[in-house]
Amino acid sequence: MKVRSAQVKEGETEITVILDDEKSTFTMSQTDDILAANLRNNIDAPYSCQGGVCSSCLAKVTEGKAIMVKNSILTDDEIEEGLILTCQAHPTTPKVTIDFDDV
Repeated sequence: MKVRSAQVKEGETEITVILDDEKSTFTMSQTDDILAANLRNNIDAPYSCQGGVCSSCLAKVTEGKAIMVKNSILTDDEIEEGLILTCQAHPTTPKVTIDFDDV
């Protein structure tokens, strides 16, 4: 599933991140990818390649929506379950919760 970058919107999202049983909330631009925003906010999110091929940054969207600009790994069923590659995902709703622990 390829998403055109034109589908990534301008705007802000309040994002809540669950990682190692800790919750962090911050505001990010929807043009930014979720992994980069996490790292800039000092959240030690897992990652490796940052290219959408290793799945180290896998997380589950439990509230709101996010779209990925590149996906070489996840199946349509996994995407339907809310799984995203955070290095490729952009939030598309005003509030998003992602859970790194529930994957």
